Amino acid sequence: MKMFKFLLFIPLFCNSQVSWQIKSNESVKWYYQFGDEFNSKSLDNKKWINGLPWGNVIMNQDLIFVEKNVEFSDGLAKFISNKEDYKVKLQPWEIDSAYLKKSKTDLPNQVYTAKYTAGLITSKQKFKYGYFEIRFKSTGQKGTWPAFWLYGGEPNEEIDFFELKGEMNNKIHVDVHCKDGCANYRGGFLNLKRGWGTWVNTKNNLEDGWNIVSGEWQKGYIKWFLNGQPMAYFNGELKTEQILIINNSIANNNGAFNPGPDETTKWPNSFDVDYVRVWSQVDSNLLNNYKEFKNTDQTLLNEKLYQTDIKKKENFVYNSKHLNSELGFISLLPILYNKYSISIQGKKLGRIQVDVLNNQNIKVTGFSLENVEYYVLDLSALPTGAYKIIISVLNQTLTHEIPVINPDKIGEQ
Repeated sequence: MKMFKFLLFIPLFCNSQVSWQIKSNESVKWYYQFGDEFNSKSLDNKKWINGLPWGNVIMNQDLIFVEKNVEFSDGLAKFISNKEDYKVKLQPWEIDSAYLKKSKTDLPNQVYTAKYTAGLITSKQKFKYGYFEIRFKSTGQKGTWPAFWLYGGEPNEEIDFFELKGEMNNKIHVDVHCKDGCANYRGGFLNLKRGWGTWVNTKNNLEDGWNIVSGEWQKGYIKWFLNGQPMAYFNGELKTEQILIINNSIANNNGAFNPGPDETTKWPNSFDVDYVRVWSQVDSNLLNNYKEFKNTDQTLLNEKLYQTDIKKKENFVYNSKHLNSELGFISLLPILYNKYSISIQGKKLGRIQVDVLNNQNIKVTGFSLENVEYYVLDLSALPTGAYKIIISVLNQTLTHEIPVINPDKIGEQ
Protein backbone atom coordinates (compact mmCIF):
# COMPACT_ATOMS: atom_id res chain seq x y z
CA MET A 1 0.00 0.00 0.00
CA LYS A 2 2.84 2.43 0.76
CA MET A 3 4.40 1.71 -2.63
CA PHE A 4 1.05 2.36 -4.35
CA LYS A 5 0.68 5.68 -2.55
CA PHE A 6 4.20 6.65 -3.52
CA LEU A 7 3.55 5.94 -7.18
CA LEU A 8 0.41 8.06 -7.19
CA PHE A 9 2.19 10.85 -5.34
CA ILE A 10 4.71 11.67 -8.07
CA PRO A 11 2.41 12.75 -10.94
CA LEU A 12 0.35 14.93 -8.64
CA PHE A 13 3.31 17.27 -8.47
CA CYS A 14 3.93 17.47 -12.19
CA ASN A 15 1.62 19.16 -14.66
CA SER A 16 2.42 17.29 -17.86
CA GLN A 17 -0.38 18.84 -19.88
CA VAL A 18 1.20 21.56 -22.02
CA SER A 19 1.08 22.91 -25.55
CA TRP A 20 3.42 25.26 -27.41
CA GLN A 21 2.29 27.76 -30.01
CA ILE A 22 5.15 27.90 -32.51
CA LYS A 23 5.84 31.15 -34.32
CA SER A 24 8.65 32.09 -36.68
CA ASN A 25 10.61 33.93 -33.99
CA GLU A 26 9.26 32.62 -30.67
CA SER A 27 7.06 30.06 -28.95
CA VAL A 28 4.28 30.53 -26.41
CA LYS A 29 3.65 27.90 -23.74
CA TRP A 30 0.06 27.04 -22.83
CA TYR A 31 -1.15 25.05 -19.79
CA TYR A 32 -4.21 22.83 -19.76
CA GLN A 33 -7.08 24.51 -17.92
CA PHE A 34 -10.32 22.75 -18.84
CA GLY A 35 -11.64 20.16 -21.25
CA ASP A 36 -13.12 16.76 -21.87
CA GLU A 37 -11.77 13.71 -23.69
CA PHE A 38 -15.30 12.22 -23.67
CA ASN A 39 -14.08 8.80 -22.54
CA SER A 40 -17.01 8.25 -20.17
CA LYS A 41 -20.39 6.73 -21.00
CA SER A 42 -22.25 9.82 -19.85
CA LEU A 43 -21.87 13.58 -19.61
CA ASP A 44 -19.59 14.93 -16.88
CA ASN A 45 -22.12 16.97 -14.91
CA LYS A 46 -19.37 18.68 -12.95
CA LYS A 47 -18.25 20.38 -16.16
CA TRP A 48 -21.30 20.57 -18.41
CA ILE A 49 -25.00 21.35 -18.60
CA ASN A 50 -26.89 19.24 -21.13
CA GLY A 51 -28.62 21.98 -23.10
CA LEU A 52 -28.73 25.74 -22.75
CA PRO A 53 -29.01 27.40 -19.31
CA TRP A 54 -31.94 29.60 -20.36
CA GLY A 55 -34.13 27.08 -22.25
CA ASN A 56 -33.83 24.61 -25.09
CA VAL A 57 -36.66 25.51 -27.48
CA ILE A 58 -35.72 27.53 -30.57
CA MET A 59 -39.16 28.17 -32.03
CA ASN A 60 -38.07 29.96 -35.21
CA GLN A 61 -36.02 26.87 -36.10
CA ASP A 62 -38.77 24.37 -35.11
CA LEU A 63 -36.09 22.89 -32.86
CA ILE A 64 -35.54 21.66 -29.33
CA PHE A 65 -32.24 20.57 -27.77
CA VAL A 66 -32.80 17.36 -25.79
CA GLU A 67 -30.58 15.30 -23.52
CA LYS A 68 -30.94 12.05 -25.47
CA ASN A 69 -29.35 13.65 -28.54
CA VAL A 70 -25.91 13.78 -26.91
CA GLU A 71 -24.48 10.27 -26.97
CA PHE A 72 -21.17 8.90 -25.69
CA SER A 73 -19.40 5.87 -27.14
CA ASP A 74 -15.93 4.81 -28.30
CA GLY A 75 -14.34 7.86 -26.65
CA LEU A 76 -16.51 10.30 -28.61
CA ALA A 77 -19.30 12.73 -27.89
CA LYS A 78 -21.90 12.48 -30.64
CA PHE A 79 -24.26 15.38 -31.15
CA ILE A 80 -27.28 14.01 -32.97
CA SER A 81 -29.83 15.93 -35.02
CA ASN A 82 -33.05 14.24 -35.98
CA LYS A 83 -36.36 14.96 -37.68
CA GLU A 84 -39.04 13.99 -35.18
CA ASP A 85 -42.03 15.56 -33.47
CA TYR A 86 -41.21 16.40 -29.86
CA LYS A 87 -43.81 17.89 -27.55
CA VAL A 88 -42.83 20.08 -24.62
CA LYS A 89 -44.71 22.38 -22.25
CA LEU A 90 -43.03 25.77 -22.37
CA GLN A 91 -42.25 28.14 -19.56
CA PRO A 92 -43.38 31.72 -20.24
CA TRP A 93 -39.85 32.93 -20.99
CA GLU A 94 -39.41 30.20 -23.62
CA ILE A 95 -42.30 31.44 -25.75
CA ASP A 96 -41.31 33.42 -28.85
CA SER A 97 -44.37 35.62 -29.25
CA ALA A 98 -43.05 37.24 -32.43
CA TYR A 99 -42.67 33.82 -34.04
CA LEU A 100 -46.17 32.77 -33.00
CA LYS A 101 -47.64 35.93 -34.48
CA LYS A 102 -45.72 35.58 -37.74
CA SER A 103 -46.46 31.86 -38.14
CA LYS A 104 -50.04 32.18 -36.86
CA THR A 105 -49.40 29.29 -34.48
CA ASP A 106 -51.41 28.60 -31.33
CA LEU A 107 -50.06 27.02 -28.15
CA PRO A 108 -52.89 25.23 -26.36
CA ASN A 109 -51.89 24.88 -22.69
CA GLN A 110 -48.46 26.23 -23.70
CA VAL A 111 -47.59 22.89 -25.34
CA TYR A 112 -45.26 23.25 -28.31
CA THR A 113 -44.39 20.56 -30.85
CA ALA A 114 -40.91 20.89 -32.34
CA LYS A 115 -40.24 19.29 -35.72
CA TYR A 116 -36.55 18.64 -35.03
CA THR A 117 -34.37 17.60 -32.10
CA ALA A 118 -30.63 18.19 -31.64
CA GLY A 119 -27.83 17.88 -29.06
CA LEU A 120 -26.00 20.65 -27.20
CA ILE A 121 -23.81 21.01 -24.11
CA THR A 122 -22.80 24.16 -22.22
CA SER A 123 -19.84 24.55 -19.89
CA LYS A 124 -20.55 25.47 -16.28
CA GLN A 125 -17.25 27.34 -16.18
CA LYS A 126 -16.89 30.76 -17.79
CA PHE A 127 -13.77 31.85 -19.64
CA LYS A 128 -12.02 35.08 -20.45
CA TYR A 129 -9.02 34.70 -22.76
CA GLY A 130 -7.25 31.45 -23.57
CA TYR A 131 -6.68 28.94 -26.33
CA PHE A 132 -9.70 26.80 -27.28
CA GLU A 133 -9.36 23.60 -29.30
CA ILE A 134 -11.72 20.94 -30.65
CA ARG A 135 -11.14 17.81 -32.77
CA PHE A 136 -14.23 16.84 -34.72
CA LYS A 137 -15.85 15.18 -37.72
CA SER A 138 -19.02 16.46 -39.36
CA THR A 139 -21.39 14.57 -41.63
CA GLY A 140 -22.45 16.48 -44.70
CA GLN A 141 -26.25 16.56 -44.41
CA LYS A 142 -28.19 19.45 -45.91
CA GLY A 143 -29.57 21.86 -43.35
CA THR A 144 -27.49 20.68 -40.38
CA TRP A 145 -25.65 23.37 -38.44
CA PRO A 146 -22.88 22.23 -36.02
CA ALA A 147 -21.02 24.85 -34.02
CA PHE A 148 -18.24 25.42 -31.47
CA TRP A 149 -18.57 28.80 -29.77
CA LEU A 150 -18.31 31.07 -26.75
CA TYR A 151 -21.26 33.11 -25.53
CA GLY A 152 -21.19 35.97 -23.04
CA GLY A 153 -24.85 36.94 -22.85
CA GLU A 154 -25.49 40.64 -22.36
CA PRO A 155 -24.18 42.69 -24.04
CA ASN A 156 -24.39 39.80 -26.52
CA GLU A 157 -20.69 39.11 -26.93
CA GLU A 158 -19.99 35.91 -28.83
CA ILE A 159 -17.05 34.17 -30.49
CA ASP A 160 -17.88 31.61 -33.15
CA PHE A 161 -14.80 29.44 -33.54
CA PHE A 162 -16.78 27.72 -36.23
CA GLU A 163 -20.23 27.22 -37.66
CA LEU A 164 -20.70 24.55 -40.33
CA LYS A 165 -23.38 23.76 -42.88
CA GLY A 166 -23.82 20.18 -44.02
CA GLU A 167 -24.34 21.02 -47.70
CA MET A 168 -21.23 23.22 -47.65
CA ASN A 169 -18.98 20.72 -45.90
CA ASN A 170 -15.81 22.20 -47.37
CA LYS A 171 -16.34 25.56 -45.65
CA ILE A 172 -15.88 26.89 -42.10
CA HIS A 173 -17.70 30.01 -40.95
CA VAL A 174 -15.84 32.21 -38.44
CA ASP A 175 -17.54 35.13 -36.73
CA VAL A 176 -17.80 37.42 -33.71
CA HIS A 177 -20.76 39.29 -32.22
CA CYS A 178 -20.48 42.28 -29.95
CA LYS A 179 -22.28 45.46 -29.03
CA ASP A 180 -19.93 47.82 -30.86
CA GLY A 181 -17.46 47.31 -33.68
CA CYS A 182 -18.23 43.81 -34.93
CA ALA A 183 -20.82 45.02 -37.47
CA ASN A 184 -18.76 48.06 -38.45
CA TYR A 185 -15.40 46.47 -39.12
CA ARG A 186 -12.75 47.51 -41.63
CA GLY A 187 -10.37 44.93 -43.08
CA GLY A 188 -9.25 42.96 -46.10
CA PHE A 189 -7.49 44.05 -49.27
CA LEU A 190 -9.57 47.21 -49.82
CA ASN A 191 -10.16 47.95 -46.13
CA LEU A 192 -13.90 47.74 -46.65
CA LYS A 193 -16.34 48.32 -43.79
CA ARG A 194 -18.89 45.60 -43.02
CA GLY A 195 -19.77 43.01 -40.41
CA TRP A 196 -16.77 40.88 -39.45
CA GLY A 197 -16.89 37.19 -40.38
CA THR A 198 -16.83 34.98 -43.45
CA TRP A 199 -16.65 31.46 -44.85
CA VAL A 200 -13.18 29.93 -45.18
CA ASN A 201 -12.78 27.23 -47.84
CA THR A 202 -11.02 23.94 -47.08
CA LYS A 203 -9.31 21.60 -49.52
CA ASN A 204 -11.25 18.53 -48.38
CA ASN A 205 -14.74 17.93 -47.08
CA LEU A 206 -15.00 17.91 -43.31
CA GLU A 207 -16.89 14.61 -43.43
CA ASP A 208 -13.88 12.86 -44.98
CA GLY A 209 -11.78 12.80 -41.81
CA TRP A 210 -10.98 14.37 -38.45
CA ASN A 211 -9.90 17.98 -38.13
CA ILE A 212 -8.89 20.45 -35.42
CA VAL A 213 -10.23 23.98 -35.20
CA SER A 214 -8.85 26.25 -32.51
CA GLY A 215 -8.97 29.85 -31.43
CA GLU A 216 -6.70 32.12 -29.41
CA TRP A 217 -8.61 34.81 -27.49
CA GLN A 218 -6.40 37.48 -25.99
CA LYS A 219 -6.93 41.04 -24.85
CA GLY A 220 -7.40 43.06 -28.02
CA TYR A 221 -7.59 40.25 -30.57
CA ILE A 222 -8.79 36.76 -31.54
CA LYS A 223 -7.06 34.31 -33.90
CA TRP A 224 -8.55 31.27 -35.62
CA PHE A 225 -6.65 28.15 -36.75
CA LEU A 226 -7.45 25.07 -38.83
CA ASN A 227 -5.10 22.19 -37.99
CA GLY A 228 -2.47 24.65 -36.81
CA GLN A 229 -2.76 26.82 -39.90
CA PRO A 230 -3.90 30.41 -39.22
CA MET A 231 -7.10 31.40 -41.00
CA ALA A 232 -8.53 34.55 -39.37
CA TYR A 233 -7.73 37.52 -37.13
CA PHE A 234 -10.14 39.88 -35.37
CA ASN A 235 -8.79 43.14 -33.99
CA GLY A 236 -11.05 44.10 -31.13
CA GLU A 237 -11.80 43.66 -27.47
CA LEU A 238 -14.47 41.42 -26.01
CA LYS A 239 -14.79 42.06 -22.29
CA THR A 240 -17.41 39.58 -21.08
CA GLU A 241 -16.67 36.20 -19.51
CA GLN A 242 -18.18 33.55 -21.76
CA ILE A 243 -19.51 30.01 -21.54
CA LEU A 244 -18.36 27.35 -23.99
CA ILE A 245 -20.98 25.65 -26.18
CA ILE A 246 -20.78 22.63 -28.51
CA ASN A 247 -23.82 21.64 -30.53
CA ASN A 248 -25.44 20.27 -33.60
CA SER A 249 -28.44 22.22 -34.85
CA ILE A 250 -30.90 22.71 -37.70
CA ALA A 251 -30.96 25.72 -39.99
CA ASN A 252 -34.21 27.35 -41.01
CA ASN A 253 -35.12 28.35 -44.55
CA ASN A 254 -35.87 31.87 -43.33
CA GLY A 255 -32.75 32.31 -41.21
CA ALA A 256 -29.18 33.48 -41.72
CA PHE A 257 -27.92 29.95 -42.32
CA ASN A 258 -30.56 28.87 -44.82
CA PRO A 259 -31.36 26.62 -46.53
CA GLY A 260 -32.76 24.16 -44.04
CA PRO A 261 -33.13 20.39 -44.49
CA ASP A 262 -34.98 18.82 -47.40
CA GLU A 263 -35.88 15.36 -48.67
CA THR A 264 -32.19 14.55 -49.30
CA THR A 265 -31.22 15.03 -45.63
CA LYS A 266 -30.54 11.73 -43.87
CA TRP A 267 -31.85 11.28 -40.32
CA PRO A 268 -30.54 10.93 -37.72
CA ASN A 269 -27.09 12.41 -38.38
CA SER A 270 -24.16 13.14 -36.10
CA PHE A 271 -21.55 15.78 -35.36
CA ASP A 272 -18.77 13.84 -33.60
CA VAL A 273 -16.25 15.32 -31.16
CA ASP A 274 -13.08 13.51 -30.05
CA TYR A 275 -12.07 16.11 -27.48
CA VAL A 276 -12.32 19.74 -26.44
CA ARG A 277 -9.43 21.44 -24.61
CA VAL A 278 -8.99 24.89 -23.13
CA TRP A 279 -5.51 26.21 -22.39
CA SER A 280 -4.21 29.17 -20.38
CA GLN A 281 -0.89 31.00 -20.41
CA VAL A 282 -1.02 30.93 -16.62
CA ASP A 283 0.08 27.58 -15.17
CA SER A 284 -3.20 25.98 -14.12
CA ASN A 285 -1.30 23.88 -11.55
CA LEU A 286 -3.81 21.01 -11.77
CA LEU A 287 -2.04 19.04 -9.08
CA ASN A 288 -5.04 16.88 -8.23
CA ASN A 289 -6.29 16.41 -11.76
CA TYR A 290 -3.81 14.04 -13.37
CA LYS A 291 -5.65 12.38 -16.23
CA GLU A 292 -5.11 10.50 -19.46
CA PHE A 293 -5.41 12.13 -22.88
CA LYS A 294 -5.43 9.09 -25.12
CA ASN A 295 -6.88 9.74 -28.56
CA THR A 296 -9.61 7.35 -29.65
CA ASP A 297 -7.89 4.74 -31.79
CA GLN A 298 -10.56 4.76 -34.48
CA THR A 299 -9.99 8.49 -35.06
CA LEU A 300 -6.28 8.06 -35.84
CA LEU A 301 -5.23 6.81 -39.27
CA ASN A 302 -1.49 6.28 -39.83
CA GLU A 303 -0.85 8.62 -36.87
CA LYS A 304 -2.62 11.47 -38.66
CA LEU A 305 -4.54 13.90 -36.47
CA TYR A 306 -6.23 15.84 -39.23
CA GLN A 307 -7.46 15.69 -42.79
CA THR A 308 -7.42 19.02 -44.58
CA ASP A 309 -5.89 22.47 -45.02
CA ILE A 310 -7.16 25.91 -45.90
CA LYS A 311 -7.75 26.24 -49.63
CA LYS A 312 -7.03 29.97 -49.76
CA LYS A 313 -6.69 32.92 -47.42
CA GLU A 314 -9.79 35.09 -47.13
CA ASN A 315 -8.47 38.65 -47.28
CA PHE A 316 -11.21 40.26 -45.21
CA VAL A 317 -10.42 38.14 -42.13
CA TYR A 318 -6.80 37.20 -42.83
CA ASN A 319 -4.33 39.73 -41.44
CA SER A 320 -0.84 38.93 -42.77
CA LYS A 321 0.90 41.15 -40.23
CA HIS A 322 -0.49 39.15 -37.32
CA LEU A 323 -0.87 35.68 -38.85
CA ASN A 324 2.07 35.02 -41.18
CA SER A 325 4.37 34.29 -38.22
CA GLU A 326 2.04 31.51 -36.95
CA LEU A 327 3.52 28.11 -37.86
CA GLY A 328 1.81 25.49 -35.71
CA PHE A 329 1.33 23.82 -32.33
CA ILE A 330 3.06 21.02 -30.42
CA SER A 331 1.26 19.41 -27.47
CA LEU A 332 2.69 17.10 -24.80
CA LEU A 333 0.07 15.08 -22.94
CA PRO A 334 0.05 11.98 -20.70
CA ILE A 335 -1.82 9.00 -22.16
CA LEU A 336 -0.75 6.41 -19.56
CA TYR A 337 1.81 6.32 -16.79
CA ASN A 338 5.22 6.65 -18.49
CA LYS A 339 3.66 7.25 -21.91
CA TYR A 340 3.16 10.67 -23.43
CA SER A 341 1.69 11.77 -26.72
CA ILE A 342 3.32 14.40 -28.89
CA SER A 343 0.74 16.02 -31.15
CA ILE A 344 1.94 18.22 -34.00
CA GLN A 345 -0.23 20.68 -35.92
CA GLY A 346 1.22 22.66 -38.81
CA LYS A 347 2.96 21.90 -42.09
CA LYS A 348 5.92 24.27 -41.72
CA LEU A 349 7.64 22.93 -38.61
CA GLY A 350 10.08 20.67 -40.46
CA ARG A 351 12.16 18.12 -38.58
CA ILE A 352 11.60 18.11 -34.82
CA GLN A 353 14.21 16.74 -32.41
CA VAL A 354 12.99 15.26 -29.12
CA ASP A 355 15.45 14.51 -26.30
CA VAL A 356 14.87 13.22 -22.77
CA LEU A 357 17.29 14.18 -19.96
CA ASN A 358 17.46 12.76 -16.45
CA ASN A 359 17.80 14.84 -13.28
CA GLN A 360 21.56 15.10 -13.88
CA ASN A 361 20.93 16.61 -17.34
CA ILE A 362 22.25 13.47 -19.01
CA LYS A 363 20.48 12.49 -22.23
CA VAL A 364 18.82 9.09 -21.86
CA THR A 365 17.01 8.90 -25.19
CA GLY A 366 16.35 10.98 -28.28
CA PHE A 367 14.80 10.83 -31.73
CA SER A 368 13.58 13.03 -34.57
CA LEU A 369 10.07 13.46 -36.00
CA GLU A 370 9.13 14.61 -39.50
CA ASN A 371 5.88 14.36 -41.45
CA VAL A 372 4.24 12.91 -38.33
CA GLU A 373 1.26 14.43 -36.52
CA TYR A 374 0.93 12.05 -33.57
CA TYR A 375 3.63 10.11 -31.75
CA VAL A 376 3.58 8.09 -28.51
CA LEU A 377 6.68 8.53 -26.34
CA ASP A 378 7.17 5.42 -24.19
CA LEU A 379 9.48 5.92 -21.21
CA SER A 380 8.56 2.68 -19.41
CA ALA A 381 12.15 1.41 -19.49
CA LEU A 382 13.50 4.36 -17.47
CA PRO A 383 13.95 4.37 -13.69
CA THR A 384 11.44 6.26 -11.56
CA GLY A 385 12.20 9.95 -11.27
CA ALA A 386 11.84 13.40 -12.76
CA TYR A 387 12.91 13.94 -16.36
CA LYS A 388 13.09 16.83 -18.76
CA ILE A 389 11.69 16.80 -22.29
CA ILE A 390 13.60 19.04 -24.73
CA ILE A 391 11.96 19.67 -28.11
CA SER A 392 14.06 21.47 -30.72
CA VAL A 393 12.10 23.02 -33.60
CA LEU A 394 13.03 25.84 -36.00
CA ASN A 395 16.02 26.90 -33.85
CA GLN A 396 13.77 27.11 -30.80
CA THR A 397 14.05 25.00 -27.66
CA LEU A 398 10.94 23.88 -25.80
CA THR A 399 11.35 22.32 -22.35
CA HIS A 400 9.08 20.69 -19.81
CA GLU A 401 9.54 18.39 -16.82
CA ILE A 402 7.69 15.08 -16.65
CA PRO A 403 7.63 12.15 -14.19
CA VAL A 404 8.43 8.50 -14.81
CA ILE A 405 6.96 5.95 -12.41
CA ASN A 406 8.51 2.50 -12.67
CA PRO A 407 8.09 0.29 -9.59
CA ASP A 408 10.58 -2.28 -10.94
CA LYS A 409 13.31 0.34 -11.20
CA ILE A 410 12.88 2.49 -8.09
CA GLY A 411 16.30 3.28 -6.66
CA GLU A 412 18.17 2.81 -9.96
CA GLN A 413 18.24 6.52 -10.75
